[in-house]
Amino acid sequence: MGLDIHRLPRLFVEQELEGHSLTLDEREAHYLAHVLRLKSGDSLVAFNGRGAERIAAVATLQRRGSLLDLKASHAALPESPLKLTLIQALPKSDAMDLIVQKATELGVHTVVPALTEFSVVRLDAERSARRVDHWRRIARSACEQCGRHRPPDIATPLPLADALAAIQGPELRLGLDPAAGSSLAQQTRPREGLVIAVGPEGGFGDTDWRLLDAAQFARVALGRRVLRAETAALAVCAIAQSSWGDL
Repeated sequence: MGLDIHRLPRLFVEQELEGHSLTLDEREAHYLAHVLRLKSGDSLVAFNGRGAERIAAVATLQRRGSLLDLKASHAALPESPLKLTLIQALPKSDAMDLIVQKATELGVHTVVPALTEFSVVRLDAERSARRVDHWRRIARSACEQCGRHRPPDIATPLPLADALAAIQGPELRLGLDPAAGSSLAQQTRPREGLVIAVGPEGGFGDTDWRLLDAAQFARVALGRRVLRAETAALAVCAIAQSSWGDL
């Protein structure tokens, strides 16, 4: 009886998956041994977010010098047909961790953390770099869990004006506003892609909305209830993927 690929544990690696073997670093070996609890001879899927996935078997599993035997290649799950960018005003750190994890599972293409009028979190360059590295690790871990091949791009936190200026192309642009008169469901199908802006705790301020209006973001609401920042982000991504993506 053949291996059921969908039931195999998955490991993201920052290496090319070529040849017949792969040496693991200490973090990867620790993950296999202490999180996945694999042992010599066990099978898994190794992937790198660049188009390659290989079935592998644990050859040796030590703190240093751990080795995988690389076996057959197989096709990765395709990405969502909806190129979805989430501009997320920075909420508190635990909320942003949740947003990154679930946005990855929901097939978001790019996450852009933004500093807005009511953002509580303020990051200097050093802390910003550490947070981005932390979020990227969360995204890779989410890919290991959900079967996705390519982690989303996660940008360095930017002031909202800079985040909006970086948008290119004629994507449909939407900003969440609980007071808006139209809903996400009333929007036409995006042809080039979709950019959704979600505010922090307290929502977008007047200065933020002037920037969003100037960048041609249409205001949409998700319903009568006011949602927490992390709930709103995940709800709008799920609705968009259900309407125009692959949910």
